[in-house]
This record gives sequence, structure tokens and C-alpha cells, in this order.
Amino acid sequence: MGKKHKAVEGEIITATGPWRELLLVCRKCGDKLDGGYGAKRKDELPDAFKQVLRDTGRRREVRILEVGCLGVCPKNGVTVMHGARPGEMLVVPEGMDLMQLAGRLLGTPSQLPFPTLPAGDPARRPT
Repeated sequence: MGKKHKAVEGEIITATGPWRELLLVCRKCGDKLDGGYGAKRKDELPDAFKQVLRDTGRRREVRILEVGCLGVCPKNGVTVMHGARPGEMLVVPEGMDLMQLAGRLLGTPSQLPFPTLPAGDPARRPT
């Protein structure tokens, strides 16, 4: 990823990154909470989740981007969207153990399984 790419007029180039997953986090939800995650519940969701990923050795697999309002606007929680599943937004309650979110996104062992979807659904992921 350290290589610089030069845009060429009339041509689209592809740049690659080291990530396997993309997590979009609503900045507006996070601003309303002013923390609420991590061991002391003082960290914002992106920072606390990055620490969980570091602790599990998977930090470089997930790109976390804070974005504008996703339109769900929960009370006492933050809306996140998994880049591979844009039709499904998750509400992460304040104070939640973020290992559950890691399990949901990355299939971390001993975490909650993905919800069962009807057979033939293209969004179905293995548990």
C-alpha cells in the first residue's frame, strides 16, 4: 500500500489494500454518545474496536471508516455497516462487549453465530 499511484486522464486504475473487511461507523451516533465503549467505557466505538482487533491479532484485516449519518439514529448506541453487507445495518449498544461485534463480522470462534437466513439467500454466510 505504500506505492503511490498516479492518475492518468481517461483511465481508471486499481489500488489494493491489506484489508479483508470494511466497517462503516456513523460519526453522528458516536458524537452523541461521547464514549461508552472499552474497558472503562470512555472510548469511542472505532478506537475501542481497533483495540479489540489488536488484542485478537486481526487489526490489519479490518478497515474502519467513520462516515456521515446512516439514518438509523438509535438511542444509546452506534450504527455500523459491514461493507460486504450494505443492506444490513447493526446497532451496537453502548457498553457492549465488542468481541461480539468481532465475532459477527469476522467469524471469531466462540462468538455469536450469524443469524440464519433462508436457503438460497445471496447474503447467506457460513457459521
